[in-house]
Amino acid sequence: MHQQPPKWPLKFLRWFCREDYLDEIEGDIIELFHYRSTKSQKTASLFLIWNVIRSLRWVNLKHAPVFKSGLIRNYFKVGFRALIKDRQFTAINLVGLSIGTAVFVAILLLVYHELSFDQFHSKSDRIFQVIQDFENHDGSDPEIYTSSQLADAVRQDFSFVENSVTIHGAASTWFDVSGKKFFEEEGIVSGPQFFQIFDFNLLSGDRNLVLKNKRSIVLCESLSRKFFGFENPIGKEVTLSHYGRFEVTGIMEDVPANSYIQFEYLISQDYETYFEQTAGWYPSWFLSWNGNGATTYVLLHEAADKVEFENQIPNLLRKYLDGEERPNRHFLLSLTDLHFGSNGIDGRVNHYVKGDLRQVYFLIVIACVVLSMACFNYINIATARAVRRSKEVGIRKTLGAFQHQVKTQFLVEVFVLVLVSFVLGLGIVSVLLPYFNTVTGIALELNTSLLLKTFPYLIGAIILVTLLAGSYPAFYLSAFNPVFILTKAKASSRFNSLLRNGLITLQYVLSILILSSLVVITRQYSLLSHASLGFDSEELVIVEINSGSVRDNFSLMKQELLTHPEIKNVAGLTRMISGYRSPTSISVTDPDEPEKAQPMRFYGMDEDGLETLGLSLKTGSNFSGDTRMDSLSIFMNEQAAKLFDGEESIGKWLEIDSDQNENFRARLIGIVKDFHFNSLHSPIEPVILGYFKNPFISLDDIVIKVRGNSLKETLSYIEEIHNEYDDNDIMTWEFADDMAQRAYQKELIFRDIFMGASVIAFCIVILGIIGLASYNVTVKSKEIGIRKILGASPTLILKKQASQFVMFIAIAAFLTIPLCIYISNKWLDNYAVRMDVSVFLFIPVLVAILIVTLLVVVAVANRIATSNPVNSIRNE
Repeated sequence: MHQQPPKWPLKFLRWFCREDYLDEIEGDIIELFHYRSTKSQKTASLFLIWNVIRSLRWVNLKHAPVFKSGLIRNYFKVGFRALIKDRQFTAINLVGLSIGTAVFVAILLLVYHELSFDQFHSKSDRIFQVIQDFENHDGSDPEIYTSSQLADAVRQDFSFVENSVTIHGAASTWFDVSGKKFFEEEGIVSGPQFFQIFDFNLLSGDRNLVLKNKRSIVLCESLSRKFFGFENPIGKEVTLSHYGRFEVTGIMEDVPANSYIQFEYLISQDYETYFEQTAGWYPSWFLSWNGNGATTYVLLHEAADKVEFENQIPNLLRKYLDGEERPNRHFLLSLTDLHFGSNGIDGRVNHYVKGDLRQVYFLIVIACVVLSMACFNYINIATARAVRRSKEVGIRKTLGAFQHQVKTQFLVEVFVLVLVSFVLGLGIVSVLLPYFNTVTGIALELNTSLLLKTFPYLIGAIILVTLLAGSYPAFYLSAFNPVFILTKAKASSRFNSLLRNGLITLQYVLSILILSSLVVITRQYSLLSHASLGFDSEELVIVEINSGSVRDNFSLMKQELLTHPEIKNVAGLTRMISGYRSPTSISVTDPDEPEKAQPMRFYGMDEDGLETLGLSLKTGSNFSGDTRMDSLSIFMNEQAAKLFDGEESIGKWLEIDSDQNENFRARLIGIVKDFHFNSLHSPIEPVILGYFKNPFISLDDIVIKVRGNSLKETLSYIEEIHNEYDDNDIMTWEFADDMAQRAYQKELIFRDIFMGASVIAFCIVILGIIGLASYNVTVKSKEIGIRKILGASPTLILKKQASQFVMFIAIAAFLTIPLCIYISNKWLDNYAVRMDVSVFLFIPVLVAILIVTLLVVVAVANRIATSNPVNSIRNE
């Protein structure tokens, strides 16, 4: 008994296949099915589906034209002639589509970069970063930092872990290369397993050996050129001030911009010299299971599951912690998810800006909107000029052309226009890409390999744009009845006018939405730049301490700096207050309520810290200047004071504990007004301000308040004094304002890209208005001539021409403003400090769009409105 074939593939076949081919094709497919079903019903069904798909060919489709080379050549020849004949129509659409394509490609290059993070590692789907979830009274506080012992333990104890490695940032250090000194900040310290897990491209050296020996260093190519020029550096020695002497064992390509792990050099794990320069408690803490000074990456076996790791890690931690404390939860985050998925997780290795998936999606929308606007222009103008092409369609049909052939002819015209636009758009991108890279800060490339890789997508985009822009005009024009057309019936329809008006209104809706969003984004970022941070960041010079000599002689250096008339104040801080640099995490406990430990942040400063930073002391007194007393004194901000009975808590002794299990008891001597030490995305958190001599963190920054006069000379003096105490003779400094702005680096890039795309989108709309207004004036030239003969003034004629565009703007504004307010408020909810949104915010946008539209319409219509009416009606 024959098995019955599945019905739905055959129904699909009958739906698309030509009737004169159907019996033969269906019969062959069913015959093959019955033959295979004797062996396996499942296999036979799969092959039947495959054969139906294989039959989906152009020649088998219903109503599909059979192309011949001469016919195809004729389509393209006629298409080129039609585009050349109507130069104004072609120029407007070519410019619009080319600019739209350029914006589309440039933004997609950036999107491709963002979405391709760490995809170049062959094992990226099996590489994970271990995240430690610290618990506090507010919930969880995940961080990238784990014990430096964790990588070795999981590699030895877990059979499903193929490999693992410890990584952490190298301290900013001086390189001594053959007597020449270089200050470098972007380095990492890692174990020998690094190049076995990650696929960074080594140009010289063995992946398995370059970090096997102690005191080995791998340099990125650009850093090698900087140190050694074009010499072969393998085997040569360099000296790092914080780590000692290292031998160059490998050279690698510069780290790709789409890598989560960023570095310029990589050294093996030798801490002997480094630990000599750290605080006494640090080595034992860092090398212990209680320490959290490194980040751990694991490579799982192909059959392994990260859930298995997360289930077994608690038992491993209990084993090595000897039951001293309950281990924190540890979980895995995939390497390919770190760029977007690590927001909300504290910590980073070197200078790295995390991605924002919402911005990526928004950029995709913007790219599609800009390209769609150019397509709308084509549809509007093509349908408006249908009268000019109607007789051509009528003659073609009278001479025997089928409707599908006319459709194909018009689609080929659009295809030619789109193809040329894409070529021009790619040319525009290649020319302007250096500027775009300057804006984004990313070295994007439009090279042959990328074009070949994305070629299928480009062809798909060309076809999609062709169909989007050309489908309706092609279907509309090919549907003309030749009898009506050739008897001078009007080649227009109510639906055609409604569609054209709808698309113009939609373009205005999108323009208002984009430009209004631009206003909100620009004003919000301006607010962030100029908002009061609660301290005075103007004219503050931050000098980073990179030398033990500067740290030890800070008091002498401070006295010398204050002798300069342009220097107001000098203070030493353990870390400068800003949204870019994280403070130390601590917990604060009232001895009377030991069970209520409050997590807070800690900054240390000397007795001039409050005055130099411009922090306002709400109540209490400043440091006394007595080191012994001040080292046991602290301030709180208002948020912290709320957790300890407010002003009544002044004079209390509190227990201060750090993550390093260092603690001391300090007396609360004052409450300072709240200030922003995080970025303005976050609300103000509780913070403790202690003395710069404390058990947690040593002096790290010198903060200098200058007067702003003769700034260049003042900076030279600061550098001169600094270099007296720093043997390396190079000062690393930055203005506090610039340091704070780093917290918004990604957003400022997004603002600049969005601003450019918004302006271009509106320019495309203007091109469409020019084309449509020009055509309307041409079509209505006789009507305008008659009106002028009957007494209409040029002003009245211009008013009539502009009135319909004013109506489009009014309708678009009515539809869009509520949406703008809703979207703006949703976006602004991400900021603790945010602007207010009201209808009045968007009025300047509407006025600007209205003025530009009226200027364009008047400029286009003025020629015919002021011309002699006899010229336009002489042929009647």
